[in-house]
Amino acid sequence: MMRLMCLAALFVVNVLLAVTSSAALANITRNGWYNCSISTFELKPPSKDYNATANSLFEEEKKRVSRVFTQCAVFDMPFCHNDTSCTPAPGKTMPLFVKVIPASVEGSKKALIMLEGGPAVSSVTLESLMNKFHRELSGAFHIFTVDHRGTGRSGRLDCSAAEALSFGGRYGNSLALEEVPNCLKDIHHQFGTNTAAAYSITNAAKDLAVLIETELADYDVYLYGYSYGTMVVERVMHFSPPQVKGYILDSIVADHYEPQGTGNNQMFNNWDDDVKDVSQHFLDLCQKDTDVCGKLLGENATATLFNLYDRLDANASACSAIFYDTVEVKPSVFLRLFFFKLLGRYDSRKFIPTFAARLERCNVQDKDVMTAILTKYDPAKPSEGLNSNLLQDTIVYSELWQVPTPSMEDIVQQFLASPMALKDPDEVGSYCLFTGSNSSGCEPWADMNVPLWTYTPDKYFNKTAAIPIGVSVLGLTGNLDPVTTSKHARRHFKNMKGDNKKLVEFPVAVHGIIGNTPLSDNHTDPHCGLLVVADFLRASGALDAINLTCMDKVQPLNFDIPDALALELFDLDGGAMDGKIHTPAQDDKDYKSNYTYSHEGGRDRPQLYSRRPRAQCAPETS
Repeated sequence: MMRLMCLAALFVVNVLLAVTSSAALANITRNGWYNCSISTFELKPPSKDYNATANSLFEEEKKRVSRVFTQCAVFDMPFCHNDTSCTPAPGKTMPLFVKVIPASVEGSKKALIMLEGGPAVSSVTLESLMNKFHRELSGAFHIFTVDHRGTGRSGRLDCSAAEALSFGGRYGNSLALEEVPNCLKDIHHQFGTNTAAAYSITNAAKDLAVLIETELADYDVYLYGYSYGTMVVERVMHFSPPQVKGYILDSIVADHYEPQGTGNNQMFNNWDDDVKDVSQHFLDLCQKDTDVCGKLLGENATATLFNLYDRLDANASACSAIFYDTVEVKPSVFLRLFFFKLLGRYDSRKFIPTFAARLERCNVQDKDVMTAILTKYDPAKPSEGLNSNLLQDTIVYSELWQVPTPSMEDIVQQFLASPMALKDPDEVGSYCLFTGSNSSGCEPWADMNVPLWTYTPDKYFNKTAAIPIGVSVLGLTGNLDPVTTSKHARRHFKNMKGDNKKLVEFPVAVHGIIGNTPLSDNHTDPHCGLLVVADFLRASGALDAINLTCMDKVQPLNFDIPDALALELFDLDGGAMDGKIHTPAQDDKDYKSNYTYSHEGGRDRPQLYSRRPRAQCAPETS
């Protein structure tokens, strides 16, 4: 094994150094390649329940992962690439962090580059998936991940003097409206004026193009983008590096915006309009399941939820006091946020009708369960510290927000019109402060003297690139994805000129197809979406060669909840509908405190107007 690892190391160094002259021509310097770990952070046990057998299996898994040969490097990219709307900063460069599992097949000249979304989520969440691709492709591809500029180890954008993004603050690493003025002053001190465009989608895309044209100049390259990462990949298509033979778009963000009111405008301020469509579709499927879900929510599940919200808000339910005594928002606001969070997770979503039914019933045990959910503290995952919500706001308010901005009242109306929702009206105020807009919706912030941090979209904005000659595009979308809905994926593929394209729709999948199309209950088995992409890669981008038979075997939407799942996700002992909160033994508590974090993860204790919820979703990977 050690000899094979050494041979692999020698092979990748020789291959990558072979194109050093090209990198020199582009004046791009590289710090690396260095041997590194595939896992940036310590792996955690997948189960909350401690037992010797499970721990032994987990330790074996850790050892196996630690043996995966991986290398890392940082490239010094131009602070502003040519042909972008950006003011260069003298002497400044932008780091680009890259991780690779080298191909184990000697002489391989094939590479897959995987890009995360957000905007502003680091590549850490893709690490387990790059390993799964490496195994599924039998080591025939070099598998890369990249932290796109401004996040993770690629010059994470931060207002550190203002500490607005620190986990210890009231709002965690979210950038709340009241924190924006000082954060903008901090960022202005760091960079001056007219430099926000250094963090544009186009500059991030040009980082990838330069990486490909230098380090991978004689490779066949395939680009995989997830969520917002699809926008970066779509922008790379405008430059059409000749090395790229195929593009894979998973959970697609369309890069063309039609007039407001058409329903074809995938701007961030319109998010809850899309969530409304998907949540109602989910509830329609629920009420058709007359054996389980239909019994819980009746013939009109959407109406049942709205009626529940009205009674809770009016203090007409025995459970109303639980909310008013515990959280800072109305019950209907909390539940829309909570149910949205569940809707986006493959296993958790089946609990939505159960929790609604328990609130309707509201016996003593139901009150205990809901109180536990309301007061649950979910510590942040270490990987969240590599994300940058400042970068997200920079990109969103420059390229992904309606102009002129809607008012706070407009955002509230969209939120309340949907049975599940996400958006915070405070984002209107943040937009106004970032951009200095004189829209009527910005009047409350018109007299605040803060430096602006925004950029003018460049010539690639709002234009769908044509498919380059000799290149194919594979798209993946889930019809129950509340974040990047299928209607926008269809629209994007319709706008994309060229015939060498295929959009694959998974009827019950959520956000992140390669990690949310399970074929079994075994978390180590590859998902159907990953198998489809692997087929595409093995066939060198030949769309007709893709085997789609696994789609018929994807686990269906099922509202039956095993007792073990209720215990794992929500500590419910005795089943989802009638279980009570499980009180573990002290040694179990000690084990969890030392070795585990909440399955649900994140800092998502919903307090809508006191802490901004974030639309950053990553594929669920077990």
